[in-house]
Amino acid sequence: MNEKNIKQIENLISKIVKMPNDTESYLALANLYTIENELDLAINIYESLLNFEPLNFIALTNLGSLYFYKNEFYKAINFYSRAVSMGIDNYSVYFNLGNAYAELGEFKQAMSNYIKALNKDKSNYQVYSAIALLYQDQKNFEEAIIYFEKALKLRKDIPENYINIALVLMKIGKPIDAAKLFEKAMNLLEDNNMILLYCANAYSTAKNYRKANKLFESVLRKDQSFYQAYICYGISLYDQGNVKKAVQMYENAIKIEPLISNSYILLGNLFCSEKKYDKAIDMYNKVIQIEPTNTSAYILMGNTYVMTKDLRSAISSYKQAIDIDDENDELKLIYIETIQEYIRLRNNKEHSDAA
Repeated sequence: MNEKNIKQIENLISKIVKMPNDTESYLALANLYTIENELDLAINIYESLLNFEPLNFIALTNLGSLYFYKNEFYKAINFYSRAVSMGIDNYSVYFNLGNAYAELGEFKQAMSNYIKALNKDKSNYQVYSAIALLYQDQKNFEEAIIYFEKALKLRKDIPENYINIALVLMKIGKPIDAAKLFEKAMNLLEDNNMILLYCANAYSTAKNYRKANKLFESVLRKDQSFYQAYICYGISLYDQGNVKKAVQMYENAIKIEPLISNSYILLGNLFCSEKKYDKAIDMYNKVIQIEPTNTSAYILMGNTYVMTKDLRSAISSYKQAIDIDDENDELKLIYIETIQEYIRLRNNKEHSDAA
């Protein structure tokens, strides 16, 4: 803790001991604990204050925010709701209450509180963005874009407002429109590598590989340890037919993050598509070494064994996947069909040998 804050905390505790109903001392002490990231101590102080002053608006709203920060959303809602019940019309409380309900997936309750926040302040872009995110979660992308655009109209100086619309446009298959918005965000944050990567992905999706490759290369020049950039560039290069360089990108990603399985799976899938089945199986085995319960790796390995007509090994891989994911009915059907095919082929071979 900061030495100055420690001394202030000690003084405030002494003051509270002498004057146990001194509201300002409780608030000041809780605020210092929050500054020092001692959140549980801050919560205890606010709750102690509410014991003798149950309608203290600051304590109620700050407790809501602290519990929200701790991802205890039901408790956050409880304190925000108690603050609202005091009849104080406050934009922030309605907005924060909406955020808590949104985290719990309570669409109607979240929307209701966002609308109340809007009624208090129609010029705050954040509530429009929050409503847009609600619609996005519901996969109502048209409404999401409408509200993201309202946020953008209010604040054209914030890169996030362009990015939010662009990401939705990517979801609905409009990568060129998305790229234009990513470029506007780039103009506001020229050195932001993530926005550059977003834009590169948009141009790649639109098959404008000249622009995409230029942006991918720019991203990697600025940050040679950017794992996600290697992954995205690898996917784009393979789509372009540049297998050798795509492999290189995935291998670079593996060097940077050897314990993340995604790069091994993508490289395994590439090898499988190129009929390099032994290399594909090696990649899937590496995934399993990292994540022994990765169902996808066992399924992909099983599929690869089927392509090599090694049905016995495929059956073993599918069985291991089922042991992990016993509720996957589609996988069980594949497993049974593979067993049946294995038995059919074995019987045919036995009949052929007997003849």
